[in-house]
Amino acid sequence: MTAKEYLMQAWHVEDRIDEKTEELERLRSRIESARGPNYTGMPRGGGADWTNAVAAVIEIERDINAEIAELCRIKRVVNESIEAVAEYRMRRVLELRYRNYCSWEQIAERMGYTLRNVYYLHGMALLRVRIKE
Repeated sequence: MTAKEYLMQAWHVEDRIDEKTEELERLRSRIESARGPNYTGMPRGGGADWTNAVAAVIEIERDINAEIAELCRIKRVVNESIEAVAEYRMRRVLELRYRNYCSWEQIAERMGYTLRNVYYLHGMALLRVRIKE
């Protein structure tokens, strides 16, 4: 695993959390629409569907919680690796990119550098990142 892949682990986990959260919201929305008001007074069927939907919600919530726990672990390890970079400017580029998820343009603006300088600092910083297993 390269230093860049190592530092980007949190992004990938956050993407999975976002996808599962969207899936959860879609499922909850379907459940809510199915539970809507019954103006006819007639009984509704679909009890098994309802149970399956609730079980799916519970399973997705468990998955999200597990992903959040993994994200916290990864962020802690990645932050330690970033903090270990001695040179401030290099460490700052890593912080802005991998901790704050800033774009290259945002980093250049915040640091008062050109994009080229930011790319250079980033490349140099990656060489100083120590990957922790």
